Amino acid sequence: MFRYEKEMIPILRRHLSDIYNTKYFLEEFSSGIGIADLVFTTKKFEKRKTLDDFESMFYIINYLNKKNQIINITELITKYNLKKDKLYILIQFLKELECIVGLADDKFIIKKSYLPCLKDIFSIEAKLFDWKKGFYQALRYKHYSHKSFLAISEKYSHRVDKELLKVNNIGLISVSHTGIEILINPKKNNPINKTAFYYLSESFVSQL
Repeated sequence: MFRYEKEMIPILRRHLSDIYNTKYFLEEFSSGIGIADLVFTTKKFEKRKTLDDFESMFYIINYLNKKNQIINITELITKYNLKKDKLYILIQFLKELECIVGLADDKFIIKKSYLPCLKDIFSIEAKLFDWKKGFYQALRYKHYSHKSFLAISEKYSHRVDKELLKVNNIGLISVSHTGIEILINPKKNNPINKTAFYYLSESFVSQL
């Protein structure tokens, strides 16, 4: 069987590419809450200028993303104690994307909502035999992922508490040298943290 977890990744990548009809994968994906062994998206996307800053993404989602809302920058800064320089950089960024249109007296109207680069993110944590550690890591990836899987060597897949994974909506993939078997296919849910998903979808695209 496998000697190292990294030997499982090419097999996962090859077969998941066929199953989900995608070529968009990243390995060792750093999210701030762990490093997923493999991350992929199932939908096509267009590359555009990205925003690689978590705080800025938080500003957009919470203060600058409600369609048809009129924004008074001075009032917004005062009310929420926001960073003025960062906010004006974001205004310019959103104007270039035609999400925001300037009005008179430091006011803007939100013409359209800012959308993430990706439609979905699926994450995989690969383990040879330590399924409990892999489970807890996969659980964290639900903060930004629509599906999160534990992948484990076929030799040890019988040891996994499958009911625990099902209750927590974590997928399970058995991996052998000849292929993979999806033993548990989790439901596709929205990520727990919207800001994390938006931010990490930008990070994903910028690394391709």
